[in-house]
Amino acid sequence: MASIIPLRRVLSLGLALAFVAPLAVARAQAQTAWRFDRGSTEVMFVGKRFGTIVTNGRFERYDGNFTIDFERPERSRIRVTLDTASIRAGSSLVDGFIAGESMLDAAHFPAASFVSESVSRTGPRSLDIRGRLTIKGVTQPFVVTATVDGDLDRAKRGEALPFLASGSFLRPAYGIGREVNIVDDQIDIVIKGHLTR
Repeated sequence: MASIIPLRRVLSLGLALAFVAPLAVARAQAQTAWRFDRGSTEVMFVGKRFGTIVTNGRFERYDGNFTIDFERPERSRIRVTLDTASIRAGSSLVDGFIAGESMLDAAHFPAASFVSESVSRTGPRSLDIRGRLTIKGVTQPFVVTATVDGDLDRAKRGEALPFLASGSFLRPAYGIGREVNIVDDQIDIVIKGHLTR
């Protein structure tokens, strides 16, 4: 004989589902997965000497996973990975040197990565993103300042979102170019482009 579920339990279950289902949908809509728009995004680095740019270039291969909550940024999660051998700085000689053993050592450490630990709003369109940057197997705290442009309401509905993100690290902290003195210790990373769904 089939078991009979009391009507009270059925009603309780129905009410619970009626409450939980919209909440789950709202959370899914609030936390949306995004990725880099390859056609418009550049991941660049800048090295200076006494305030003057002496080297700059870009990473041609990179990846990013973004779960963004516009209403509650602290729920957002960000991960960016760079292919260290894909660096382009103007000539094959310079590219090879930066990717070489004394600098990024791409042969032994093919990827550099950033993983967020906290995201907080600093203005209507600006974020403070704190996390960990790993280069050459060394992991250090790293802070990213990000701003978004465009219409946020349209972005929530699926339009591409223009953004600019930047952060700086010190070469000695990662054992990069210990003997190099033609560039300051601080290196800036700048990512500019669009996020898309």
